[in-house]
Amino acid sequence: MTDDVGMTAIRTKCPTCGDVKLAAHDLSLYLTPAGDRGSYSFICPECSSEVDRPASRKTVSLLIAAGVEPASRGGLAPAVAADALPLGDRSPDAAAPPFTTDDLIAFHFLLEDDAAIAEQLGG
Repeated sequence: MTDDVGMTAIRTKCPTCGDVKLAAHDLSLYLTPAGDRGSYSFICPECSSEVDRPASRKTVSLLIAAGVEPASRGGLAPAVAADALPLGDRSPDAAAPPFTTDDLIAFHFLLEDDAAIAEQLGG
C-alpha cells in the first residue's frame, strides 16, 4: 500500500491502539544472527508507546521489501535473545551420557522435592 507521496505505508498493530500505519523509516528491524528472523519496534503514532513485536521469516522479508533497513543495537530484542547464544552453548556436552527416560523421571521427582532443590542451590 502506498500513500500520497509514493512511500510504502506499513500496517502493523499497537497493543493499545490496534492498527496503525507507519513509514519504513519509522520502524527498527533487528535480526537474529542467521538474518532470517528477529523483531521490529516502533513508537506508536497514536499513543507514543514503544512497541516491540517478533518478526518471522515472512515478516522480515516483507519489512525489508517495504524499505525497512535492518538495525543493529547492543543486543538483540528480547524475543530473539536466546538465538544470540553461540551454538556450542546451546548444544549438550558431547561427552555426557544420553538423557534417558529414567533420568527424566528422576528429574521430575527432584523438582517436587523442595529440600533437595534448596540443598543443590546451597540453601
